[in-house]
Amino acid sequence: MPGPVNPAVRAYALDPRIAEVLGTGAVEPDLRSLRASSAGRPGSDPQVRDDIAHLKGRSLPIRLYQGTRDDCVVVFFHGGGFVKGDLDSHDVQARTLCGVTGRPVVSVGYRLAPEHRFPSAHDDAVEAVRWVHENARTLVGRPAQVAVAGSSAGANLALGAASALASAPSAPVAQLLVCPFASGDPTLPSRTEFAEGYGLTSRAVERFVEAYVSDPAQRRNPRFAPVLSGELAGLPPTVLYSAGLDPLRDDARVLSERLRASGVHVLASEEPTLPHGFVKYAGLSEAARDAVVRMNTAFRDLLDGLGGDVAHSEQELK
Repeated sequence: MPGPVNPAVRAYALDPRIAEVLGTGAVEPDLRSLRASSAGRPGSDPQVRDDIAHLKGRSLPIRLYQGTRDDCVVVFFHGGGFVKGDLDSHDVQARTLCGVTGRPVVSVGYRLAPEHRFPSAHDDAVEAVRWVHENARTLVGRPAQVAVAGSSAGANLALGAASALASAPSAPVAQLLVCPFASGDPTLPSRTEFAEGYGLTSRAVERFVEAYVSDPAQRRNPRFAPVLSGELAGLPPTVLYSAGLDPLRDDARVLSERLRASGVHVLASEEPTLPHGFVKYAGLSEAARDAVVRMNTAFRDLLDGLGGDVAHSEQELK
């Protein structure tokens, strides 16, 4: 039985089903427990196969979800604060992305901290996107464009890869960013406003950052904080979904403002009753399930319309 709901949770109208789960005030697990709890096992599916991406000097596990369309391959990066998560932990999210958009999805098992510190994950993301573009014929049967998608730290990596490849042949043509870690700025108001009581805590965010960066000066590096990049104007049309009750809420707000100021087309939605990582609550919360459907549908529509006018994408999703 869950314990009493944190009063702060009630004050900010957290979705009641999610509040039941988060209201227990559970103690944060250590890194080993976090990694163990993130592991899952996908069901057997002939349209899904595990493979290896052979990059320069290393190999990364990938999982390919075959779609019904072959015009674009979506490269997906899981969340987990740069320290946890894998192909299994975000299997359902990748499957859903593939199923709704109809596009093949390649989920990437990038290197994790603290064993592999910054910029290891960023470099893996950039090279993985380039590799998928170069190997699209082998993966899906024909040359194809690439798009990127990710949640939380994975959104950071998707955004970083899109920025690094903005002028390259393998430049992503679209991106889906969910609850992005984009600035790393601990002074943003949401870091205090939602510091505790909403699942992800501000203290946990800082623990993850400390595990990833080896020098505080790296926090100002655009490869760590993509909103600081001078390449934002070259980024592709973006679907940006964030949670209203999230210590990283203002990361998304700052990112949206800077993308628009740089002339990037943005479809943005801030989900007012949901916490960070709301995708994992889609099975118990109607609000979370609705948000997941809308964001994947918006990304599908963006991919479908890439050949035409995307001026409509500056509107706010409701």
